[in-house]
Amino acid sequence: MNRQRLFVAAALLVVASMILSACGTAATPTVAPATQPPATAAPATVAPATAAPATVAPVATTPPAASNPDTIIIGTTDKLASLDAADAYATHDWEILRNISDGLVYMKPGTTDLAPDLATDMGKISPDGLTYTYTLRDGIKFGDGTPLTATIYAAQLNRLLTIGPKCPNDVADTLAVPYVKSITAPDDKTIVFQLTTPIAFFPQILAGGPYVATDPKTFKADACNLFPTAPVYGVGAWYISQYNADEQMVLLPNPYYTGPLKPQVKQIIVRFYSDPNTMALAVQSGEVDVAWRILSPDQLTSLKKVSGLTVGAINGGSIRYLVLNHTIKPYDDPNVVKAIASAVDRNAIADTVYAGQVTPLYSMIPPGFLGADESFDTMYSAPNVDQAKKYLEASGYSATNPVKLEMWYPPEHYGASTAAWMQLIKTQLEATGEIQVTLTSQEWSTYVPALTGGKSYGAGVLGWFFDYPDPSNYLDPFVFNRGEGTNVTIPATGSLTGTPINDKAKQLVALLNQADIETDLTKRADLYKQAQNLYADLVVTVPLFFNAEHIVYRSNIKGDANNAQPENLNIGPDILFFYSELSKSK
Repeated sequence: MNRQRLFVAAALLVVASMILSACGTAATPTVAPATQPPATAAPATVAPATAAPATVAPVATTPPAASNPDTIIIGTTDKLASLDAADAYATHDWEILRNISDGLVYMKPGTTDLAPDLATDMGKISPDGLTYTYTLRDGIKFGDGTPLTATIYAAQLNRLLTIGPKCPNDVADTLAVPYVKSITAPDDKTIVFQLTTPIAFFPQILAGGPYVATDPKTFKADACNLFPTAPVYGVGAWYISQYNADEQMVLLPNPYYTGPLKPQVKQIIVRFYSDPNTMALAVQSGEVDVAWRILSPDQLTSLKKVSGLTVGAINGGSIRYLVLNHTIKPYDDPNVVKAIASAVDRNAIADTVYAGQVTPLYSMIPPGFLGADESFDTMYSAPNVDQAKKYLEASGYSATNPVKLEMWYPPEHYGASTAAWMQLIKTQLEATGEIQVTLTSQEWSTYVPALTGGKSYGAGVLGWFFDYPDPSNYLDPFVFNRGEGTNVTIPATGSLTGTPINDKAKQLVALLNQADIETDLTKRADLYKQAQNLYADLVVTVPLFFNAEHIVYRSNIKGDANNAQPENLNIGPDILFFYSELSKSK
């Protein structure tokens, strides 16, 4: 699943901090023309459906005043990987897609609760769980005034099934092809999804970036279009009026928008920074209103001391974990992997390396998700060196015959701190006196396929962020079809799960399959608790810690008090940042 491995993890980059000062050079922003129609304008007052709003003039190039309440500037070090919903898989890609367009359902700002968006309700599900039917609400239009019909929408979504698997970022093979058999529109108001198998979390998938409505004039049926030329229209609250990959993106209100999230300002500028230090200086000096992903712990600590700035923390779902390949020696020995699970000290990593700004993790499912349990703490009470030695000695290892482990990590992708906590893990394992660890680093583009391919590395580190906020997405990917390098199952033609390598793996696959289709939440939570216990017993992976996302914003920036908590600008654990929630005072 490329989104988590290749992009989202990069969003948690930790870099060496610098002393902040109130200077810095920023890219020249643009401002909305004074004639831009307000976002609340009724559709009848705007241009015909065949053209962009007639009142939109060329974008000016003079920078807005810092006190301009009509413009909010958001700084980020994230780079876009794609703006094509049939291809986009990075967190920042989805953030932009969900601001310029909508899907049938959406997650309410600041939460993971689902609500209707383009649909009139939460849809109808057939008794066998294979058919989902949605009805579009009235009055939906793209930013150029073109009406959205179910026929257009279904045809665009079908790009996920046709060209999606050929696009570079592989979102279709994860969030469409395995589950969706067909997408049809029996009339201009109705969309029908026929699934390949029942899955309880399909509505959560529909709330993601791949399932927003896209413009058929821009995103053709026969080709990917990763970076279309502006303007780029969706049916959301905003449209892209200008985009320069090295500088910024300018978003203006969609005057035809009739959805639940009305823009509060006339313009959003997303400014791209090459490094976190420059962005930190920009928010401190007032050149940007919001600094959003990514700043280091030291930078955040310094910015907390700056008058007029708020540093908010959002408890998202990003985790770090060790991948153990269960078909490569000595990780194929249950006693060896249990010794590793017993010896790792997560609190030491959190306190020593991250100054308490990450939280120890004792299951792959983070706290707050359905069925989350701390199975690794219950089972191993780590750190427990004595227990680790007992496991090792049961397999014939000793101080004179230590088990030799090679563990891999990417030196740059997750930031400089990765080397520090991998060194700490080496020290913790070697404290048993019966383990010798060799640490080896590898450049990211080589590292990822080697680790997840399941043939080259016995152990390594990865980061993960959910594709959809459901416990299944924290367990299934590491068990099914090679398990992202764990090899507890072996891929098999025609199988969605692969062939388990032993009886316990077979039991785990069965539990996960059962949980994935169970609609009763109480029963589902119990199934996931059972699965986590079996997962910990197998030591499929070793969960280490999970991260909060941080945002820094000036005192005149507010969220919408009607949605979630305004102090964190209505960003929830799904890390969807709805720009329409933002307002700005002088």
